[in-house]
Amino acid sequence: MKWQIAVFVFGLFWIAEFLSAYFLYSIIVGVCSWYFTSTHDTRGNFSLLKGFWWGARYNFGSLAFGSLLLAIIWMIRVLFEYFEKKLKSLMGGDNRAARVVVNCIRCCLDCCHRFVKFLNKNAYIQVALTGESFCSSALAAFVLALKHSGSFLITNGVGSLITFLGKMTISVGNCLIAYLMLTKAESISSLIGNPFPPLIVVFALSYVMGSVFMSVYSISSLTLLQCLYADVDICDQLGREKFSSKYRPREMESVVYLIRRH
Repeated sequence: MKWQIAVFVFGLFWIAEFLSAYFLYSIIVGVCSWYFTSTHDTRGNFSLLKGFWWGARYNFGSLAFGSLLLAIIWMIRVLFEYFEKKLKSLMGGDNRAARVVVNCIRCCLDCCHRFVKFLNKNAYIQVALTGESFCSSALAAFVLALKHSGSFLITNGVGSLITFLGKMTISVGNCLIAYLMLTKAESISSLIGNPFPPLIVVFALSYVMGSVFMSVYSISSLTLLQCLYADVDICDQLGREKFSSKYRPREMESVVYLIRRH
């Protein structure tokens, strides 16, 4: 019976990760389409429907494989926590040496999880750009990240900061509006004695919604960076000027200038 529950939980993890990868890939395809149909003077087409179609028609296996990797890691983490609790109950107490080992393993699993998530995002971008399989795209994305580690580090660092500030702005702003409604509106304040429990709920829900909203910004910035490097490589192969092309969005000029100086 326990193995059936484990299989069921693993299936839920896989389905959840696949749906997340599918919607993520749709945004990636939309950003790639916008970039490569834009010029210095015209705006391109951002098509999410094209991403849904490509994901179902051409890259279903790559998305399933990438989500499978994350589902396996999730299952390993769940099983580790389960066996850790069982071991603690059998030992009949809290052993400091065992706690250190457990925390080290937990940290390693978390690092592995984060690395695979980062690799998956970059692999999905390469899948959308080249149409290659997941493994080939993951290798190409890893090599690209190493080759341009400075640009990726700056983009991820600034992107993480902006993402965090966006989440906190949305959460704090909603809490402020909720606080004014709970304290200033007589029809509501008369029914609530303490406004802080509802504010905690508002903050938690706002943070989740802010995370979903800002994740679009995060994946879009990473996709644009890889599109730019693909564009530069194409110009190099065709013998065109790499850093002054008029066939890319004008919003990328400042980024191209920074890359050129680097």
